[in-house]
Amino acid sequence: MSEHSDYFGALAEKLRAAGMPRSEVTATVAELTGYLTESGSADPYEEFGAPEDFAARLTGGRAAQEPGAEAETWKWTADIYTDRKHLNHYGDQGWEVQGLDRLGRFVCRRDPAAAMRWEYRRESANNAAERDAVSAGLAPDGWEPCGHWMFFMYFKRPKAASAGPAAELDDLVAPPAKQLFLGTTYRGKLKQMVGAAVVSGTGTAFAIHYGGDPVIYPALIGAAVAAPAAMVLAWHRVKREVAQGVEDA
Repeated sequence: MSEHSDYFGALAEKLRAAGMPRSEVTATVAELTGYLTESGSADPYEEFGAPEDFAARLTGGRAAQEPGAEAETWKWTADIYTDRKHLNHYGDQGWEVQGLDRLGRFVCRRDPAAAMRWEYRRESANNAAERDAVSAGLAPDGWEPCGHWMFFMYFKRPKAASAGPAAELDDLVAPPAKQLFLGTTYRGKLKQMVGAAVVSGTGTAFAIHYGGDPVIYPALIGAAVAAPAAMVLAWHRVKREVAQGVEDA
């Protein structure tokens, strides 16, 4: 994060000024830093825009300035505990997912002249062969792939396939200003993993910098070893919950 510290420092300041709670600011910045690292991008301005504008979008501060129903595109992302809820909620408003970009954001389109309701589902596959098999199994029911991210696969179909005339869309709701949706379950997991990393780094730094009675070394080393292990276990729990379809309450 050091090479982008100026950007994310400014973003954090703008988020706090907009009234976002400090804990939520920390979690949001950590999430965005992770996306930037995975994407390999060296320019957060290119990915997210100016900190003040991005902060306004994340907090809904630009809601009054956002385009209305005539807008045709919208990019957003959510954690794995809330993605299906938001996909189907906004699918009911006519947003069709065209794919996922390199940051894992859903790239959506809505044609005001021919908007329809969409429904979505998520599956998982470890490789291309498994993705092909899953797609083939869902195709007879009208599901078509609309993007994948890591081992997650997303499918869409017009809601008319399951709801008939009730899927007709008469009025369009203006697109939201928000682009990032993080639920309470994910935030809790993120805090656990960040906390484990802090314990590991603090314990190691204390032992190296201050030295002291050798009697305390086993405890410090134990903390340094146990914390990364806790992070690995937390990640495995997340993967298991994803496989089980756990969602935010």
